[in-house]
Amino acid sequence: MSIKVRLILGCLIFAGLTGAFGYLSYSSQRESIERLTAFVDVGVDPITRLQSSLANIGDVRSNLESQVQIEGEAARRSALSGRDLEDVLAAVGEIRQNVTGVLETDIPEEAKSALRGMVYSLGLIETGYASISKPTVLREIEKITLGLQSAVRIVRNDLKAREEAADHAFKSTTTDATIALGAVIFSMLALLVYLMRSVATPLKRFSDTAKALVAEEDDIKVTPAGPKEIRNAFSALGEMQDRCQFLKTDLDAKTNMLSDQIADKQNQLQGALDNMTQALCMLDGQRRLLLSNGVFDERFGAFEILTPAKKFFSDSKLTSNLRENDTDSQQMTMPDGTILEVKRRGMSGKGLLITFEDITEREQISQRLHYLAGHDQLTDLPNRRQFGEELDQLLKTAKKPFSVVVVDIRNFKSINDTYGHPIGDALLKCCGERLAGIVDAKASVARLGGDEFAVIAPQTKSGLSGEALGAAIVTAFEEPFDVDGRRIFATASVGIVAHDPGIVDAEGIDADMMLQNCDLALYKAKEDRSGKGAYRMFEPAMRSKLKQRREMELDLKAALDAEQFELYYQPFVDMAEKRVSGFEALLRWNHPEKGMISPADFIPLAEEAGLIERLGVWCLETACSEAASWPGSMTISVNLSAMQFKSATLLADIDRVLAKTKLAAERLQIEVTESLFLDESDRVLDILKEMRRRGLTVSMDDFGTGYSSLGYLSKFSFNKIKIDQSFVRDMGRAENIAIVRSVIGLSKSLKMQVIAEGIETGEQMRALLAEGCLEMQGYFFSTPQPKEELPRVIAEITKRWTGDLAVAAGATAAA
Repeated sequence: MSIKVRLILGCLIFAGLTGAFGYLSYSSQRESIERLTAFVDVGVDPITRLQSSLANIGDVRSNLESQVQIEGEAARRSALSGRDLEDVLAAVGEIRQNVTGVLETDIPEEAKSALRGMVYSLGLIETGYASISKPTVLREIEKITLGLQSAVRIVRNDLKAREEAADHAFKSTTTDATIALGAVIFSMLALLVYLMRSVATPLKRFSDTAKALVAEEDDIKVTPAGPKEIRNAFSALGEMQDRCQFLKTDLDAKTNMLSDQIADKQNQLQGALDNMTQALCMLDGQRRLLLSNGVFDERFGAFEILTPAKKFFSDSKLTSNLRENDTDSQQMTMPDGTILEVKRRGMSGKGLLITFEDITEREQISQRLHYLAGHDQLTDLPNRRQFGEELDQLLKTAKKPFSVVVVDIRNFKSINDTYGHPIGDALLKCCGERLAGIVDAKASVARLGGDEFAVIAPQTKSGLSGEALGAAIVTAFEEPFDVDGRRIFATASVGIVAHDPGIVDAEGIDADMMLQNCDLALYKAKEDRSGKGAYRMFEPAMRSKLKQRREMELDLKAALDAEQFELYYQPFVDMAEKRVSGFEALLRWNHPEKGMISPADFIPLAEEAGLIERLGVWCLETACSEAASWPGSMTISVNLSAMQFKSATLLADIDRVLAKTKLAAERLQIEVTESLFLDESDRVLDILKEMRRRGLTVSMDDFGTGYSSLGYLSKFSFNKIKIDQSFVRDMGRAENIAIVRSVIGLSKSLKMQVIAEGIETGEQMRALLAEGCLEMQGYFFSTPQPKEELPRVIAEITKRWTGDLAVAAGATAAA
């Protein structure tokens, strides 16, 4: 029989017994309720009414008896009246009502007879109260009282009998219920015992068997027993036992195989860890050692697994908590000076993976690179970057005044070209050493680059600072340098900025601004043309000029776009042919607000701002375009700056302009100055030769003003030499006329044309003619004029050959 059937049968039996017990209980309760109802209706209620009537009639009786005793004989003759009558009638009425109700109940017949017997007395009192005396009423009341007492006694006896019968019935019912409950309990216990023996015992055996299988007891044999379901469970358990045994055998085999593989991997991992150049360890959440490699053991010692980290790490920072996958890095220095980079990574369970890499050599290299990055390799002095950082820091922290000095070696380019770069480098080292020897020990000397040095000089009692330091540097550099057995003179230009942290105006200044101020002062020092060294202190007005210069630079860029530039033309006069032989194109800037601005002001600025190439091409094209419209072989002369010769497209620009304007190359003159040869002289010579090859006339402007003019004539055969106006202006001085005579003689010897500029008087014209100069230019002939005035200029000069020019020339011929 299956568990299901057994449970159903047990439930049905339990339901039947429970139903029978319930029915028995219901019947007993119903019978008890009926008996209780009858007990109340037949016994309790009648007795209550009758006793209430007895109490009322007793009160009336007591009252009347008291009156009769008091009144005596008179009471025998008087009838009821007033309040006494009302009390008697009320009591009689209540008694009649109670008796009527009691007679309607199921009281014994004897009681009913006793009650009916007193009804006459009640009626007599109710109807004859007016004629009967008080004693008569008392007798009737006595009868009523006796009747009520008899009825009460009979009903009470009947009630007692009923109570005894009810008690007997209750005891019988209780006995039956107890027997029935006992039978139900016994049946349930029997059913429970049956189910326990047939179901629970096999289930417990099944559970014990399953637990034994879980405990992996080898001698467990699964034998099916019990109900069908349990037998099926035993069968499944047996199959599971067989399956588990198979899986266990297979798992053991795989476990052994994996254990071997894990052992191999561990050996490989340990080998890989031991081959690492970094020390490595792994800690668990309790900061115990889980893993380490050979490098770690060599550096920190070999420790057993689960050794607390505090045994080998003295720094608690190494074992501080990290969230999973978070990393950090720090450096630690070992007692032997080794620098280790420590990298940590958080692991699950609050574990840590820590590596230690020896970065001592890398740090040394880094420090060396940092040193090299901040120092000049040639002089081993701090470089511009290091100097700027030091100056910035000093500006933030200094509380006492200090000076910043920038030193520039004059004519270093010429020295380098003359003696070669090795000598130039050696000279720079000597300059750095000399500077270091001049300044105080607390001062800092740096090489900013090229031939520029800088000094930070704190104001001290013993050391030089400010203007005194600048003077000392200039004086020290007047002494020649002994470089590789050569005595080399290298004077210095010095720019100085004095800084006082206590001055409000000094707030907000940084290293760049300080160096800019030094450069401004240095620029002023370089303007000294004495050939000796010079120093200048920075003045705020210099920065104002710089601001003006920057504003002009912006205006210059705008002027190129707005076409504010114009070309004016000054004639060349051929004294032999008495005509205008050509014009020099002179650039003018017609500023919309400032008016005409001198080329001396904006040409250097254009060179510095990188605008000279664009401006020069515009001048060249405009001048050639205008000259192409002139008659005959009249030439146009255009000035080129040294900066234009650095352009890779200079020759191509000239070719393009000549092709575009259709001007013959022979009519174009290129004027250059000696400054052209100060840099890249070989390249410049190549370009000049290409110009000659193209048929252009190349003229040296301002000849004689430089100390190496004759040297340049030996390097390149110019077509024309222009005598500078400084010699022409004071022709009365013997040395000037001697120079003019020499230049004219030299040009004739070298078969070069010569032209003099700056002729302002007839006397100057006559003197130059007397020396054999046949081409002239100057205000005596004409001031520079715009292109619209050129026909007039030509006509006036032609006409003047019949006037003052003829007189001046004739006087010369006569002389």
